[in-house]
Order: sequence, then structure tokens, then C-alpha cells
Amino acid sequence: MAVKFPSVDFFQELARRMKASPAEFEKLGFCDTVMGVKVTGSNPHLYSLRFDVFECSDVREVSSPSGAGFDFTLEAPLALWKEMFEVIQKGGGQPTPAYTLNSLSHVGDRMKVVYDDPEGHDKFYRFMATIQAFVKQAADLKIEWA
Repeated sequence: MAVKFPSVDFFQELARRMKASPAEFEKLGFCDTVMGVKVTGSNPHLYSLRFDVFECSDVREVSSPSGAGFDFTLEAPLALWKEMFEVIQKGGGQPTPAYTLNSLSHVGDRMKVVYDDPEGHDKFYRFMATIQAFVKQAADLKIEWA
């Protein structure tokens, strides 16, 4: 069955897969952050993902970043999210260098990293390996694009 992107169900499925792969995430070290995922475009969506130690413990859609407690938000148009996940899937879970979160957010700034303070920005870098491994959980997920 396909999971729609963007949706809470999509991120909950990635969280379920993360929890089912503890060895993969334990080797990366703990991750304690609350991040936003913003899909921009004609029908924007904003999601809150809470990471506690070795799992994504909470996923929800929020109407505004105010009061959400985000350390940082990854913001990109739907078309870029689609490209990224399709590249991950074509690579069997390994994105090409141009489609890692690091490259997308720094080379040409196709994806924005939005933060209110330097510590929030630092958490993106500190936990990037875990966040990249989290999105790679979509490698074999059938995705229905909005």
C-alpha cells in the first residue's frame, strides 16, 4: 500500500522503520532534537518530528512554527522532496552526493535550514547522520505524491 507524501502517515512510517532498525541508529549516537519539515508550494505543510535518543518518538502536523519548539526546520518545495526521495529509492537507500541533506541545504541552497538561534542550527549538523539515515528509511516505501 502506498503512503502519501506529504503526510503524518509518511513520517510515522519512517519512524516505525527507524525503531525497527536499532543497530543502524545506535551506531550513529543519540539524537535529541525537535525538527520541522516544511513542504512549500501551493498546498504547504509543516510537520514536527521529535527525536529522542535512538528513535523518532513523535510526529505531528502543525499549523505554525510558533510554539512548536523547533530547533531547526528543513524547508523545500514538494518537487525537491520528491526528487530527493526518488534518488534515495533509485540508489537502494543511498542518495547520490547531490541529494544528501547536507548538499541540498548548502550547495545552491535548494533546501533551506531555518533556525532561531545558533544552537538550533548546530543541532542540524550534530544530528545530520541520524536525520539522513531517517529519510533513507523510505528506500523501499511506495510513495503516493500529493
